[in-house]
Amino acid sequence: MHDDALSHFEFETEPFTQSELAAIFDYRKAIEGIGDSLAEIEPKQFAALGATFGSPAVQSHLSDLADCLNTWYLALDQALAELLTCTSDATRYSTAAARFLEAEAKAYHQARQGFEHAVTVFLLSRDTRPLEGNYPPLTTSLNLAQQTLEGPA
Repeated sequence: MHDDALSHFEFETEPFTQSELAAIFDYRKAIEGIGDSLAEIEPKQFAALGATFGSPAVQSHLSDLADCLNTWYLALDQALAELLTCTSDATRYSTAAARFLEAEAKAYHQARQGFEHAVTVFLLSRDTRPLEGNYPPLTTSLNLAQQTLEGPA
């Protein structure tokens, strides 16, 4: 259940408890494969699907991807509840759990923004090239040091 991917959340702090590991296992099981299905979605994929199989296939595929995002959201919401540590002294997240949740929330939000951007570009038939495009490029963060809006990492 514990792996190297989890170990870096425990860097210089207490390791995950067994109940935290169980909650993480449940979360990972609930979202298994979803991140891969949403990774690097491009509007041209929807266009190719439509050209080959027609509009109903595109609508069905978009609905399936939206359902995946909903499943991910619900699993993340459940993990927020299950990773919360309640004691007589305080209710809080362990440092490792907070790091894990922040990373998972960032991944979820980037996937959602990528999906929404691709769907909008496809449905509006807009170009996304920053210098030539007529739809704002996808941004997910702000780099104040270099004073730029940045896209997915």
